[in-house]
Amino acid sequence: MYLFSYFKTDDESFYLAVSEDGYAWKEWNGGSPVLQSMDTGGKIIRDPFVMEDKAGRFHAVWTDGWEGSSIGYAWSDDLLRWEGYKSLPVMASVAGTRNCWAPEMMFDEAEGAYRIFWSSTVAEPGIGKVRDHRIWSVLTDDFERFTAPQLYFDPGYNVIDATVADLGEQYLMLFKDERGGNDPDTDYKAIRSCSFGKHAAGRPEPTCVSGLITPPLSEGPTLYEVMNGSGEREWIMLYDLFHFREYGAMRSKDLVHWENVTHLMTFLPDRRHGSVIKVKHHL
Repeated sequence: MYLFSYFKTDDESFYLAVSEDGYAWKEWNGGSPVLQSMDTGGKIIRDPFVMEDKAGRFHAVWTDGWEGSSIGYAWSDDLLRWEGYKSLPVMASVAGTRNCWAPEMMFDEAEGAYRIFWSSTVAEPGIGKVRDHRIWSVLTDDFERFTAPQLYFDPGYNVIDATVADLGEQYLMLFKDERGGNDPDTDYKAIRSCSFGKHAAGRPEPTCVSGLITPPLSEGPTLYEVMNGSGEREWIMLYDLFHFREYGAMRSKDLVHWENVTHLMTFLPDRRHGSVIKVKHHL
């Protein structure tokens, strides 16, 4: 069973959807949000991401403001009742932090801990509202104690919306090249990939970055594995065509060559910046 977490443009709340095959999606919880900002006492809920830990508990993180040094967090055992709401001040110790956007999580095998990562602009005072993001991260084994934030991925230019998939022997990061303007003719504002190892010093490096994979003005990638009718493994990448209020899908067998399969998807109305995981049990 696949689980799709997302928010809506006009309702910055936490929604879920489910799918048996990774293509046809239906609303969870009767189409109502499972968590709203009024529940958490926070400002907004955007870009929600859900992870299932090794014990079967679900953890969610999200963007809780356009500015600031924190992200939102809650946990649940059934995806309907969410508890432990709190603001995680992940960048409070880094002077000049402007924002913390689109947090996600993974289990880092080399560290033996969960890694939370997000994009932040860190700038000197007096520069104005410049945005020049890099990917930062912290580690935790209990979601109560966290390491100091560290720069995780810096290709030398503005990047946001990182997501990491476990490929078995290595990881693959997808991210948005945030350079350029919100113009359909821009050379950037689309998704790239970067593979990296699982060894102790493993981290994505700029030398492994691919060309642009998705059309311009796309963001919020998510990647998950499906099996085709012949029993072969394939990968699906969903992405948010934010400028057009549409959603797209690409499919690949080797994570190098991609085909557009948007026409094969049954998407939900007004979904924004979604993330997909495969859960261990049927919902």
